[in-house]
Amino acid sequence: MGSARIKIIQFKNSRGRLELFSRAITQTPLGTIEEGKINDPGPLTEELKQLKQKYSWHSNRVNLCLGSQAFFMRRVQLPPMTEAEKTRAMQFEVERHFPLKAREAVFDYCPVENSKIPSPSAREYLLAAASKETADSYSAVVESAGFNLQSIEILPLSLLRSILNRVTAGRGQPAKKNASCCVLLDLGFKDSSLLIARGREYQIYRSLKTGIDHFCRDAVKGDCTDYQSAHRKVYTKGSLDERGLTKTADQLAAKIIQSLNYWTEQSSLSGSEVHSLEICGGGAFIPGLAAYLEQKLSIKPRLYNPLSTFTGTSLSGQPETYREEAFFPAAQGLALRGWVK
Repeated sequence: MGSARIKIIQFKNSRGRLELFSRAITQTPLGTIEEGKINDPGPLTEELKQLKQKYSWHSNRVNLCLGSQAFFMRRVQLPPMTEAEKTRAMQFEVERHFPLKAREAVFDYCPVENSKIPSPSAREYLLAAASKETADSYSAVVESAGFNLQSIEILPLSLLRSILNRVTAGRGQPAKKNASCCVLLDLGFKDSSLLIARGREYQIYRSLKTGIDHFCRDAVKGDCTDYQSAHRKVYTKGSLDERGLTKTADQLAAKIIQSLNYWTEQSSLSGSEVHSLEICGGGAFIPGLAAYLEQKLSIKPRLYNPLSTFTGTSLSGQPETYREEAFFPAAQGLALRGWVK
C-alpha cells in the first residue's frame, strides 16, 4: 500500500507450477498514507474491502510490506554469539542507530552473505526496524478489511525477491546465479527506491527522496496554476527542459550516480559491472526521463515487467496491460514469499 496506489497480486500452485491467479491495482484514497504513516484508516479500509469483494481471491492470507518512509535499515556488525545474545544485542543496535526505543519498535535482521568486513571474527547483518505504532496501524487496516495478515516485511526484501525470482509465462523461473549486476529503480510518488543485486546476492538499497511529486512541484512553479494541471504537464510528451523538469531529473540522476559510486567503492568492483537498469513505478512513464537518465548514467533503462518472459523492453508503444505490470514488483515479491527462496 503506497501513498499513490494499492497493488495486490496472488499466485497459486497448479500441478506443481506457480501461476498468476489474480491481481488488482487502484488509487490510494487521497491523504490516507503520508510519509509512511496511515493518517486516515477509514477510507483505506473501505477501499481494501471493495478490492476484496470485487476480485477473485482463493485465500484471505496476505503479506504486506512497509514503504521506505515507514522503516529504518542499517548494516551492523556483531561478534559470534548465541541467538538469545544476538536478539538482545540487536535491541541495543536499534536504539543506537535509529530514533526508536526498542520496546516501541518491531525489528528483524538477517546475515549479509556478501559482506566484506575487516575482522573474520565478526559477522555483518542487515537490521531493519519500524515503530510498533506504524506497523500496528497497517495491520489493523488490513485485518479490518477482512484479510488475514501473515507477515510484514520491508520494501527492499520484496523488490529483491521480485528480481531474483521472475515469474514468466505463468511459471516460476528462478534467476540464474551469476556475477552480473542488476539495478532496479522504482520511481514512486513521494520517493524512489534503488536496489542493487549481484547474481543472487543483495548489495545495497537506497531510498532516494525524489519522486513524481517533485516533478509535479516543478511544473507548478512553471506555468501551471494547480497541482492537477501540473501532473498532466509532467506526463505530456516533450523534452524535460521544455516542461521545466530538468532540475528534478538532474537531482535524481545525481543521487543514482552517488549510490552507484558508493557501492563500487564498498564492493571494490568497477562501475562497468552494472549491465542493466530496470525501472518501474509511475515515474517510469514520464516522457523523456528514461532517455535523460541514459544520457547521464550511460546505461540504457529498460521497463521492468516482473510478469513477462522479457527482462525489459522500450518504454514506448507498449499495451496498457504491459505498462500496468510495471507497478507490481513489490507486490509480486510479497506474493512470492513462501513460494520461492
